[in-house]
Amino acid sequence: MDINALKTFLEVAKTRHFGNAAETLFVSQSTVSARIKTLEDQLGVELFVRERGNIRLSPSGDALITHAKSMMTLWARAKQEIAVPKGVRKTLVFGGLSGLWDITLQNWLYDISVLHPRLAISADIFGAETLFSRVMDGTIDVAFLYDAPQGVNVGSQQIKTIKLRMVSSEPVPQLPDNWADDFMHVDWGLNYAVQFAAEFPEVKSSKMTTGLGRIAHEHIKRAKGFAYLAEPAVQDSINRGELFYVPNTPVFKRKAYAIYHLESEKAALIQELTELLY
Repeated sequence: MDINALKTFLEVAKTRHFGNAAETLFVSQSTVSARIKTLEDQLGVELFVRERGNIRLSPSGDALITHAKSMMTLWARAKQEIAVPKGVRKTLVFGGLSGLWDITLQNWLYDISVLHPRLAISADIFGAETLFSRVMDGTIDVAFLYDAPQGVNVGSQQIKTIKLRMVSSEPVPQLPDNWADDFMHVDWGLNYAVQFAAEFPEVKSSKMTTGLGRIAHEHIKRAKGFAYLAEPAVQDSINRGELFYVPNTPVFKRKAYAIYHLESEKAALIQELTELLY
């Protein structure tokens, strides 16, 4: 199957317009039409319903979307594996939640690049569902996330237990009565939400929320406030007197995991590298 035809299909599906797809792909509109026609002929189905002034995916086209994206990702992975730099023995693709890169993975990435100079590395950020699906389809070798999903042929290793501690922009002897007015909520996942609600049932909502600890970290350094942040990520700010731990507040814990496909030929290497995170 022509990879360019799949790429063209995905672009038309996104833009819903043959002309706009042609401009994005730097080809003529007739080339776009020809590629889609060839793909439809190969599959024996109609991928788009063509109406006056409108193009929409057919049921078959809608079903092809996920497979086409996977095939494009696998093709990119294949090119990466084949076109390795001279002297490189293996390639590894890592994916992780954004917050975990800030907390622990960035330093680990540096360590393995030093310890394994003949290893070609690709590292990126994705959401939890994408990380899991890419491990399963082989486009990511190892993914890092807070919860270890269960599945056939999925291996997991706990890599860290991360402490989440209440910090403030100013030193306080204890948590003040009106602290919730200046509390910035970080979404550390369901497990944290349950623990937080049990400890602070009076806090129903926050004026500011974020899914990324780094945002809260930078914000409360500049403005009066409180937040629960990962201890490894804030320790330098604590040492410099930019932020302060709030005494006598509960410490929550989040477990982080590495997941990988058990049938991967790189499983042994993955286990060796992830052990460096313990």
